[in-house]
Amino acid sequence: MRDKLEKELVELDKRRLNIRKRYKNKLINSKKKLNQKDYIYFPKSIVSEKNHQLRYGLSWLQNGFILKKGNNVIAVDPGVNFVLRLTESGFDLSNITHIFISHTHLDHSADANVLMDFMIRARASVKIIAPKSVYDEKVISDFHSGLKPKFPVNHSAIIIDENSEIELLDGYKMTFVPLQHSVECYGFKISGNNQNYTYLSDTSYTRELVTKNNKIISITDITYYMENVKSKSNYNYIKEFLKDSDVLITNIDSYMYTKNSKTHLPLLDLLEIIKDNNIKEIIIAHVNPIGELKYEEWGNKLAKYVYKISKIKTFAVKISGNKFYI
Repeated sequence: MRDKLEKELVELDKRRLNIRKRYKNKLINSKKKLNQKDYIYFPKSIVSEKNHQLRYGLSWLQNGFILKKGNNVIAVDPGVNFVLRLTESGFDLSNITHIFISHTHLDHSADANVLMDFMIRARASVKIIAPKSVYDEKVISDFHSGLKPKFPVNHSAIIIDENSEIELLDGYKMTFVPLQHSVECYGFKISGNNQNYTYLSDTSYTRELVTKNNKIISITDITYYMENVKSKSNYNYIKEFLKDSDVLITNIDSYMYTKNSKTHLPLLDLLEIIKDNNIKEIIIAHVNPIGELKYEEWGNKLAKYVYKISKIKTFAVKISGNKFYI
């Protein structure tokens, strides 16, 4: 005969399974009708300013965003805690149609498997878009990417390179640009309805600098901070790719040139990139660092300076989150 504790455990187990079933059905049936407005959405941060362990130089806590055009809802670079941040911001994950991962680094891909696990449980169809290294290095697992044969869920993995062109929903298309980073990395452009939306992930732009004493310095040789310099040679194909962008979303690492400029954009390079271009609006994202400075003060001053120089509307992402209608 079962004792009282055994009976209680059986009842709790039944109740647990019923709760799980109820939430599963709610999850599958919760997909909301998409708002007609298009937007770029950055979920809020859930990190307290007092949490020194998480704030110590970990700028990746702000990374990842949603881009909606028509019926395309693209999760871009789902970094650390991306799913939790979206959920806490009230975003309906089941509407996501595509996941784009620019490269293998943690701050751009940590929640890829988490997000795909959710999509599988929600029985949602989604396309994963990423360079070959993301799959080769198992940043997103074979199970979650759907690369294994006879996988029962209706989603697919797409491997991209600089020659790829992907047909999206509603007549939009997606093209890609290789970036100058420490690993294989790509940005993208979404085109359609006479509009272009471009994303630059982590990248270098300048190859060489010229000091005020006319000394030429390779960008890979910088070991200190430099501000009174001019760029001498650049990866101009990146600038060409951004041409005629209605909106540019770009990651910024610093204001002036630093040792990180061999793999990340300083604001001084962004100013060179947008010079004589037809970009209408800029969103500065992934601004480093949130640990050392007040994030919004830093980002807002960067945005203000871009506008001062270029007269292009420029915005910085807020810790509380942003939705930019486009």
